[in-house]
Amino acid sequence: AGQRVHLSSLENKVIAVDASIWLYHFLKAMRDEAGNMVKGAHLLGFFRRICKLLYLKIRPVFVFDGPPPRLKLRTLRLRSEQRAAEERQRRKAVEKLLRNQLQMHIL
Repeated sequence: AGQRVHLSSLENKVIAVDASIWLYHFLKAMRDEAGNMVKGAHLLGFFRRICKLLYLKIRPVFVFDGPPPRLKLRTLRLRSEQRAAEERQRRKAVEKLLRNQLQMHIL
């Protein structure tokens, strides 16, 4: 785990930013009044934070590497389950179409 530092101590320095954590954070945190995700939240969030860092004379370098953060594990599991469910539905639809085609040709 890291330590909190005051942003002024990073002036004129290059810092590494875990881009996947930022992306996940913006997609979860940026909501409209109705609670829906803001369209383009990831882009808007990145832009605002980059502007803030550059204003403070901090140069970010973005890293897209390593395993996903723990916060994202649930999302990855749900995506996997959704893909599996969609694949099952697709196979059922294909089987039904084939069965219908066979019945039409047999009759």
